[in-house]
Amino acid sequence: MTPRERLNAVTRFQETDRPWRLETIGFWDETLARWAGEGMPRAAAAHAAAAFAYFRYDPMFPLPVGGADEPGFFPRFRRRTIEKTDKYKIVRDTAGCMVRVFRSGGSTIPEYLDFPVKSMDDFDHLRRRLRPGTPGRLDNPLFNAMIGLSAALRAPLGIVFSGVFGTHRHLLGFERLMTAYRDDPELLHEIAEQWVELCTGCMTRLAKRARLDFVQFWEDMCYRAGPMISPGTFREFMSPYYAEVIARGRELGVTGFWVDTDGDCTLLIPLFIEAGVNVMYPFEVQSGMDVVKVREEYGDRLAIMGGLDKRVLEKGREEIDGEVMAKALPLLKSGGYIPSVDHCVQPDVPLKNFNYFIRLLRYRIPGMSGIQRT
Repeated sequence: MTPRERLNAVTRFQETDRPWRLETIGFWDETLARWAGEGMPRAAAAHAAAAFAYFRYDPMFPLPVGGADEPGFFPRFRRRTIEKTDKYKIVRDTAGCMVRVFRSGGSTIPEYLDFPVKSMDDFDHLRRRLRPGTPGRLDNPLFNAMIGLSAALRAPLGIVFSGVFGTHRHLLGFERLMTAYRDDPELLHEIAEQWVELCTGCMTRLAKRARLDFVQFWEDMCYRAGPMISPGTFREFMSPYYAEVIARGRELGVTGFWVDTDGDCTLLIPLFIEAGVNVMYPFEVQSGMDVVKVREEYGDRLAIMGGLDKRVLEKGREEIDGEVMAKALPLLKSGGYIPSVDHCVQPDVPLKNFNYFIRLLRYRIPGMSGIQRT
C-alpha cells in the first residue's frame, strides 16, 4: 500500500498491509539530547522531524495554518523582546501575546502575561490576519515543498488549524475566555465565524492544488479532571462551527477530521463525533483515559491514536510488553488504531527502551504484518 492508502484505510477501519507507524507525536528537546549521548546520530537528534525520519515513521504532510503556538495569523506578529534579565525575558510572540520566558535552558512552560484581544474593537483590528486569501499564506516555499513531497511519495496531505476553543484561548487567554462565555458571547461567536471563514477558505484553495486527506484541529481543552467547558457551552460555541467546517471539508473530498486534546476528554468525545470528527488523540493515561473502553463505547465511529502510557517507557521491557499487549493488541485487531504513546516522549526514557517499544509494535505482535479486521 502507498502511505496515503495505508493511513486512509486505518482511519476508515479497513484492512491494511500493516499498522501506521507514528509511535509518538513528538519528543522533548532534552530527550533527543539524551539519546544523542546514547548512540543516536546527532543529526537525527537535532530536531523532531529528523528523529521521525530516523525512526522511519510513515510520511505524512500536515500544512501548518494554526496550532498550539498561534491561531493562524498571517502575517504573524514579529517576535520582539520587550525586557531581558538574567532569569527571564519578556517577549511579544508571533501570536501577539506578551510572554515571560524563563532562561533556565530547559523546556519550561512560558508565563503568559497578556493577550491581544480584550474587546470587539481589538478583534476587528486583528481580523485581517485571519483571512484565508491573503497573498502568500498558502503559496509559500514550505507549503509548495510539502505538497510536492506528498505527491512524490504518495503520502497523505493535510492541513492543521487551531480549533475553535484553541483560537478563542489564543486570542483572549484562558481567564478572559472563561468570563467571556457569560459576559461577551457576541465576541466569541464573531471570532468563531471568522474561524469558519479561515478554515473553509484555506481548504477550498488548497483543494484546487492537491488532494487533501485530513484536517487536524488543535484544542487541548481538557485537564486531568475533565474539560474546561461544559457540554452545553461546547454545543453553543463550538458544535455549529465545527459542523460547518467539516461539512465543507467532506464536499472537498477530505475524509479524516482529527482533534488533538490532552487531559480527560470523556465528556467531549460524543460531541466531537456529533460534529463530524472521526479521529482523536492522544488519550492521556495519567488523566484517566482508557482507549480500550473508548473503543468499546464508540466502535468504528472514532479512530484512535495514542493511549499507551508514556511512563512505562521509563521502566523496562516487562512493563512495555504489558501496556502494548493490553491495549495496542486488541485495538489493532479491531481496526481504526494508530499505536502511539499518549504524548511526547520524556527525557527519563532511555533510547534502548524506545527502540524496544518500536520493535515490539512493528515486528513482534503476532499477526500484525497484514492486519485482518475482526
